[in-house]
Amino acid sequence: MADKKDDKKKAPDAAPAEGEEGAPKKKSKLLLIIMVVVGVLVLVGGSVGATLFLTGFFDPKPAAAAGAEHGADGHAADGHAADGHAAEGEHGAEGGAAGPQVPDGPQLQTKEIPEGERFAATYKPIERDFTLNVPNSRKFVQFRLAYKTFYGEKIVERVTTHQIAIEAAIIGTAGQYSEEEMVSADGRARLAAALRDAMNDVLIRNEDFGGIEEVMFTHFVFQ
Repeated sequence: MADKKDDKKKAPDAAPAEGEEGAPKKKSKLLLIIMVVVGVLVLVGGSVGATLFLTGFFDPKPAAAAGAEHGADGHAADGHAADGHAAEGEHGAEGGAAGPQVPDGPQLQTKEIPEGERFAATYKPIERDFTLNVPNSRKFVQFRLAYKTFYGEKIVERVTTHQIAIEAAIIGTAGQYSEEEMVSADGRARLAAALRDAMNDVLIRNEDFGGIEEVMFTHFVFQ
């Protein structure tokens, strides 16, 4: 009998119920999962925020862009501004104090011609009075001439060098024009052009270059 009592005392305690042992384990696993999910969300959110910050997503919009958006919405403020500019232009035109309106944006700049490429006009008179009898008429004409060149003193020196031949060419050319041609403005213009060609012809024959741009009358009397 004593042995049976000892066996009962040495017998192992009854195993705990399945629900009591599994509850703490399930809670630990759930807490671990929640912490992992939260950590992942924090990492993702931080990465997205850093990306937006670096790309300038949070920077304030420039005033010009804001004004463009405002104008695109079609608000009446743009129309008011346009009316204001129109009124300002009218005021400047009437009062004369505002001056011309300068358009916005880059202005076109005039390109300067290099000094070496500029051709200044040189005017030089021919120091002589020309008096000729008019063909088929009892009248005569008296005139003085000047010429223009874009080649400076080089042509002036050549005209002086060949002055006798040039004067002879002038007299011979003018002697071919009639009274009707000399009394009209168109006729005198044609005569001036013919005298220019005659002077250039002399220079070309002697210097291989003309250079006389225009011949003009500085004195013209028809009697």
